[in-house]
Formats: sequence, structure tokens, C-alpha cells
Amino acid sequence: MAFSFDLAVVLQRDRSRTKRRSKDICKSQEPSQEIPFDLMIDILTRLPPKSLMRFKSVSKLWSSLICSKYFSNLFRKVSSPRPRLYMWLGIDNKNVLVSSSSSPDLDVSTMLSLVVDQDLTIPAMEGYSVSQIFHGLMCFTNEQSAQIYNTTTRQLVVLPTIEESSILVENDKSKRTMYGIGHDSVHDQYKVFCTVSKRGERVGNLVTWVSEHWVLLLGGRDVSSRWRNIPSSCLPHRPLTQFNTVNINGRMLYYLARTHLSKCVLVSFDMISEEISVPQLPEDLVFWPRLPIMIDIVEWHGRVAFLDYPVFENEGDAFENECVMKVWVMEDAETNLWSSKTLVFHPSQMPVVVNSSLMPRGTIREGEVILVPQIIRYSKRTLNISIDSQETTRSYVFLYNIQKNHMRRVGITK
Repeated sequence: MAFSFDLAVVLQRDRSRTKRRSKDICKSQEPSQEIPFDLMIDILTRLPPKSLMRFKSVSKLWSSLICSKYFSNLFRKVSSPRPRLYMWLGIDNKNVLVSSSSSPDLDVSTMLSLVVDQDLTIPAMEGYSVSQIFHGLMCFTNEQSAQIYNTTTRQLVVLPTIEESSILVENDKSKRTMYGIGHDSVHDQYKVFCTVSKRGERVGNLVTWVSEHWVLLLGGRDVSSRWRNIPSSCLPHRPLTQFNTVNINGRMLYYLARTHLSKCVLVSFDMISEEISVPQLPEDLVFWPRLPIMIDIVEWHGRVAFLDYPVFENEGDAFENECVMKVWVMEDAETNLWSSKTLVFHPSQMPVVVNSSLMPRGTIREGEVILVPQIIRYSKRTLNISIDSQETTRSYVFLYNIQKNHMRRVGITK
């Protein structure tokens, strides 16, 4: 089975088929002026996605072309001058996938609102959550199940199950599956990396983990659709969540995990060599024992970065009233060289985010970090901490410029 959004296209063969059809239709008529195939492709790349989906029904040739990896890459290059932001929002107890594009003439650094111009939601997304977005490909997960959505062709493909996994076949509530997408530029192949883990045997007071690693190639007519097991010499680990993966330049996939010593580590996967490694973390990067997800991993200007959640609380609350955010950036992956910076928020920005935390949710092209308001609840009786979405009738996010230490509120409107 090959994935439809990644079909191979042989242009020379397609040109021959088009010419034969034209000759059959016009046997006894004057030959009509035929649009060159290259020109037809150029025209199609400039159409909106909704029109492309309608034109798939013109012929098998057009359907194969529009659904191919060749066309998807070309379409993305042509449409790249208009940056697009994808948002997975909760509206009226339902999750919707929407996107917003900005005009090339718009100064993104000063805009105060994001206008939703596309609703990409389809019924098959119900019950799933977005775990990663890469080159217009979205990975949706629901426990052990995963599916890839192509925002260009509007196609949703359910990934096959990992039949050979010894963990997934067990009826173990502690098992967790994390997926990540990347690109092998040497072989021009998109890949899905998967880490499967579960709780192992307890050694004294220590919790151990059992983990497996798998890779699936997306597409290609001669490529098997079976998952391949990736051997690893690194310690068995468990990803902190299903949603904390970061892709750097298509090749390197990073995520945070916990080892059997309850220690948080940074794990990387190379899409080309398919090697798994554990880079050294900054020495002053400390994770909360009970809530390590208070520090998130993001991509910033093509580098891995960590941001701790800025928490804005009134005096007397459970947390300290510190209006700061610390940032760590990997300057050199080979030498594990990190830089860090402590940022203090301006007092004028405090009233709009008081009694909430701002959760990093990625970056935009200009390097501004997208921060989503969250409410932190702490129970002194149970010592439990919960993070919930901010209850509001208006949707908005904050864009934070690390270099300028400036934050602004941006509304989301239709």
C-alpha cells in the first residue's frame, strides 16, 4: 500500500498519455492548440487548495499529479511567500482546525489580529489531537492511533498499526505512543518516527521504562508500508507527552523524555542516518520533579530552544510572584553548546495575563514565540497541579519577541 499524497509522477509518460488522448479525440478534426504540460502545472500551483481538490476529478492524470509529492513540494514553494499559521482551537466543546495567512506586504511584527480564512476541519479528525506540523503535513494522534493530514491536498491518511510491537499488544494502561514527522533530504523521503513505551519493573523506589523505536516511510510505489524497528543503545525512556516534538530543518527530531532514574533527558532522531542519541542538556536547566512540562521545547531560528512557562500570579497564591521567563538555545549541536537568557516582562504587560501561565506553542517565521494563556490550579491538600485552557469568550494568543523582549496580544477573528 502506498500513501496517495506521495505518489510518484513521471512527467514524460504523462505527456505521452495526454498527446495520445488529444489525437484520439481529434481524429477527423483540425488539431487544437494544446496547453503545454509544464504550463498546466504552473497554472495549477497558483490555484487555491479548494479548487485543486475539485480538479482531481478531471482525470486520473490530474488526480495523480495533484496528489503527488512532486506537486506538493512545488505548490509549497510557490505559495511560500504567504506564511500560513495553523491553529487547533476548541470552540463550543469541539476542536476545529483553522488557518490564517498574511499578506506579503503586512508587517507581522505589528499586527494585532489573526484573521481565519480557512476551516480545514473534517469529521475524521474527531477524537484526535494535533501532535506535530511539518511542511504542511499534520500528525493527529489518539492514544496509539495516528493519521497524517496533508493541508495542500486535504487528504487524511490513517497510518498502519505497528503489528510487530511487543508493547502495543499488551493490555497495559501505562503504555504511551509518540509520533514525529521529518524529511530525509538525501533520499527525498518523508518519514514518521514513533517511540512506544511502557512502565517496566520497579527496582526499589525507582520506576523503570521499556521503549521501542520505529520508522515508517511515507509513500513511494516500491516502498513497504510496514514499520521498521530502529535499534538504539540509549537508555530506555518515556516521552513526557505525545505533543512535545520539535523538527529542526526537516532532519533532526527532538523530544523530551524521562529515564528510569526519573531524570529528564533530551532525545534526538536523525531522519537520514536513523540514529537515536541523547544530547547533553544545559547545566542550569532544572525540571520540576512533579511537573517537568512547565518547561517546553520549541524551534527558534532553526535551533532547539527551551522556554519555561512565565507564570503571572497575585501575591498569596501558591506560586512565587516572578514575572520572568528563561530561554535556553542550542548554539552548536555537535559540541552541545548552549546559551541562556533571563527575560523580565514589562509591568505594562502584566494586567492582561494575570493569574495565568503562558504555554509555548511554536514560533512564527519572524522568530516570535506563540504563547497560549493557560490557568494553573494547585491543590495544597493533594499537591496536584493541573493546567486548563483559559475560560474566555474571545480567542487570542500572545506573540513574544525574545530578542526585543516585547510581548503583544493578538486576537483571533473570523
